Amino acid sequence: AGMISPTTGRAIAPDGSGPTSPSPTNPQSPSATPTSGGGSGSIRGVASGRCVDVPNASTSDGTQVQLYDCNGQTNQTWSSTSAGEIRVYGNKCLDAAGTGNGAKVQIYSCWGGDNQKWRVNSDGSIQGVQSGLCLDAVGQGTGNGTQIQLYACHGGANQKWTWNR
Repeated sequence: AGMISPTTGRAIAPDGSGPTSPSPTNPQSPSATPTSGGGSGSIRGVASGRCVDVPNASTSDGTQVQLYDCNGQTNQTWSSTSAGEIRVYGNKCLDAAGTGNGAKVQIYSCWGGDNQKWRVNSDGSIQGVQSGLCLDAVGQGTGNGTQIQLYACHGGANQKWTWNR
């Protein structure tokens, strides 16, 4: 039986002499990070100039999103699906934890619920399909760590977003 080289991740012969089969020059396995320009990118707050960010690059369900300095990392790279989802890390969805003013906006494993579907409006607001409420920076905050919630749409700059995708 062959082994996997810890340095290359490729199969090697049992004696360690080399590959047991030719390595593909262009592997077809999907990348874990979304490609830029393919409908994914940062969501930047108009009022703050900061990006919608998953704190500490957490992948845990229930992690509330926040504003943070834009850095181009995967925890700030969001993609849209034809179902109206806004995804991060490929398999986590922007998720509303409730339907009233102040409900937290978090990441959660995608499951197709209406609380994970969003309308991106021409005025820059992002509206929850289930609640009809808008993505909102809490307290009209603009600083790093300002949490994102649902709130009645009012057209304020803390509810306007630029999605660079």
